[in-house]
Amino acid sequence: MKLRDEPIFTPADVIKYAADDGKVAIESFNVPERVIVTYQSSVFEHVQQTFRGKPKEWLHGDSQPFVIMSLANVEIGIARSWIGSPAAAMVLEELVACGAKKVFEVGCVGTLQPTLKPGDMVVVSEAIRDEGTSHHYFPQNVELESSLRLRDLLAEVLSEKKLQYRIGSVWTTDGVYRETRRKLLRLRGEGVLGVNMETSALFAVAKYRGVEMASAQVVSDVLSEDGWLPAFRHEPVREALKALAECVVEALARG
Repeated sequence: MKLRDEPIFTPADVIKYAADDGKVAIESFNVPERVIVTYQSSVFEHVQQTFRGKPKEWLHGDSQPFVIMSLANVEIGIARSWIGSPAAAMVLEELVACGAKKVFEVGCVGTLQPTLKPGDMVVVSEAIRDEGTSHHYFPQNVELESSLRLRDLLAEVLSEKKLQYRIGSVWTTDGVYRETRRKLLRLRGEGVLGVNMETSALFAVAKYRGVEMASAQVVSDVLSEDGWLPAFRHEPVREALKALAECVVEALARG
């Protein structure tokens, strides 16, 4: 059940404002149907270089760059979003208003499970809602799952390339410094693989707007009873992110 109440302004209003302000046609902000959203500049730049992506002028200029590439005669876009649920949801809303219909998130996740280590890949099945943004779209009891079709396409590509991955749920929170031991133990016991700051908000926007959305993550840090182990800049994490992003591009080209 969607929450029903007419908004005061919409993504279309923001796009019109940007077009008027820049003295360009609204259509100049159109994006391909297939789009990747990422937060890491290294991932964005790697995809741009690997697939010879061409920069496109988009709503927020250099602070939120956008590139279009082509694979197997299919146009695919990649946007670098700001971090956090509200910002990521805003970016996705605007992408959908500009034409995106099949969207993949590529990001990082902190693992809750001792069987996962930095550099491991996670294909998200469901996002556990512990942030505020998704609740502006759906009541608390609504589950937010990934597109099974997009998820299966990525799993197919990963398997073909003999890359190991886990499929499972992630916990999304905007209380980054309130990831408590009690929550860790409870969610670990429920089989939740990791924690991040955006996925459930993105899944809510996608569900609300009727577009396909999936998410792929790389373990970048470890949460345990003993504390926090960051590994964001470790080579296995950086290389896994690049490999995963390439596989997402190929999956979108197929889908």
